[in-house]
Amino acid sequence: MSNAQTDVAAGAPNPESYTDNSDGTVTDNVTSLGWQQSVPTKTVTQAEALAYCASLSLAGHMDWRLPSYVELFSIVDPSTFNPSINGSVFPSTPADYSWTSTLHAGSSDYAWAVDFTSGDPLSIVVSSAKYVRCVR
Repeated sequence: MSNAQTDVAAGAPNPESYTDNSDGTVTDNVTSLGWQQSVPTKTVTQAEALAYCASLSLAGHMDWRLPSYVELFSIVDPSTFNPSINGSVFPSTPADYSWTSTLHAGSSDYAWAVDFTSGDPLSIVVSSAKYVRCVR
């Protein structure tokens, strides 16, 4: 997981480091994951988010997918709020929930989402409409 500069100053490893690929994608230099830089403005259910990522063609790649909880949480910047993400790398990120592919243990009716207002996770009913950001 990447850490904000304030966390690194306090002794945490892995300062956040991103490369803007200038093609609508960002590479996380700590995890080597490729991220969709901007999210669609429309909110969707978790099933729609899974389908959207699976069909996304961006920057010459067709292997996009909905991130797991751990992957999406790795781009949270806890040193910022509303939204809790590096705004220069991920501009126009809504301060709201984004879906993950991780289902809540014991239930197929709930999945984890990350709230980019505060960076907090929450288990949400999969039929709710939330934002989506794809990863590869």
